[in-house]
Amino acid sequence: MRVISGIYKGRKLKFIKDQNIRPTKDVVREAIFDSLREWIVGKKVVEIFAGSGILGIEAVSHGAKKVIFIEKDKKGIEVIKENIKSLGIEKKCEILKGDCEYEIEKLENIKYNLVIGDPPYDFSVSKLQRIIEKIKELNILKKGGIMVIEYDYKKEIPVVEGYEVIKRRKYGRTSLTYLRRIK
Repeated sequence: MRVISGIYKGRKLKFIKDQNIRPTKDVVREAIFDSLREWIVGKKVVEIFAGSGILGIEAVSHGAKKVIFIEKDKKGIEVIKENIKSLGIEKKCEILKGDCEYEIEKLENIKYNLVIGDPPYDFSVSKLQRIIEKIKELNILKKGGIMVIEYDYKKEIPVVEGYEVIKRRKYGRTSLTYLRRIK
């Protein structure tokens, strides 16, 4: 796997080799960061369900100021650490180890511009809704901030009060929903 664009374009990254884990496809990453390219520069980002950290690393490659990775899998955390170290971006990155639903509480009232996540395809929609609601309640995403969620095209991402859908796209079996915090 490689960084697809930005200042680290083409740099090799490690990923988790497990049949139950599917890294975000290049075409999907490219779509996400094409739409955020100019906007993301200097922004603070949280990657939930980080896996190997590829989405957060793409954010840094595009000029994000700081990225918090939230991941509970021990193998995932090790891969994120190796990828961060191989790019020399340790000062811009932090890893929170544990379940996303609880780890985001550590970010209460620290304002971020972008929350990006790729939960497992079998992840419960109701649990994802609780996480989205919690991000709003804890005031983690700034007003006007964007949340991008990647998910199985057969599911529907819940729209929580205080957010508006600004874009939905489908790429094969993968869907993306972009939400903006409006209040």
